[in-house]
Amino acid sequence: MAKQTDRVAANENPLIPNERLRQIYRSMAQAWEMEKALPVARRGQTHGKEAALVSAAFDLGPGDLVSDALAGGVVDYLRGTALGEVLRVGKADASRRSRRSGTGVRGRSAEYGAAGRLPGTTDAAERMWTALGAAAALKAAPALARIETQSTAKDKADATAAARQAGVVVVYALPGEVPAALWKKALRFAAEQELPVVFVVLPAARARGSKARPTSKAVTVSALARDCGVPAMVVDADDAVAIYRVAQESIGHARIGGGGALIECVPFVLAGSAAKVRVTQDAIAGLEQTMVQRGVASRAWMDRAAKSFAKRIAR
Repeated sequence: MAKQTDRVAANENPLIPNERLRQIYRSMAQAWEMEKALPVARRGQTHGKEAALVSAAFDLGPGDLVSDALAGGVVDYLRGTALGEVLRVGKADASRRSRRSGTGVRGRSAEYGAAGRLPGTTDAAERMWTALGAAAALKAAPALARIETQSTAKDKADATAAARQAGVVVVYALPGEVPAALWKKALRFAAEQELPVVFVVLPAARARGSKARPTSKAVTVSALARDCGVPAMVVDADDAVAIYRVAQESIGHARIGGGGALIECVPFVLAGSAAKVRVTQDAIAGLEQTMVQRGVASRAWMDRAAKSFAKRIAR
């Protein structure tokens, strides 16, 4: 694998290096392996959402926050809960610990999952306003740091560095979960206050291997966002690379004080198709194809990665 990496390094996209693509793939593949390992009653929540759950939050780190629409099992693992805690019999207890701790990475590489996690709740309004409140606090933090630094700084450079926007909140929402009236209030508030928040609307779930998934009749959340003054992008729910690039730009813009954005993940369909055939049948398979075509990884490497994680689960 090292030889292959060396061979393609000169052709890497600097905005999404090959190693980052491999990291995203590993997280998505592990999410699916975990889904299979969970009890039947706990399956089905995350498949079809792997690309959005992983790619939209991959650039977050310490000081950033995630507000999840889903909880337990796969999502807990993606956000930093150790594998053993997720799989143990006391599954609900592991989920509570993950939320209560604000999540550090325990037993996992710090490459992903280092962001804090806001308390989970089934009340969409409560979760939305909690996230916006957290974003407001993160926005105020650099200004307070600048005031403190200016009183003791030896030069203006220290004060300028302290004033940089440090934290960003990524807020996930399920399709249809948030009423239009609540979206309008939340989006207008985020726009008026120029909050460092990125909203991510998840796609509808589907069973593994299914060739169909319900599609939105209209991309209404994106339209609402634009009407409220929040930049909005519609992205293929099965294109992990596209979601990552849009999230990377949106998070970077919010981090420097540029305000929020909304990413709506929807399944793309072929125009004019009576059967509405989806462009990509599966996010993981689509990323595998992209990686092989670009020389980022071989099929053998991907097989080894999946089997290695499956063995960890079995142990």
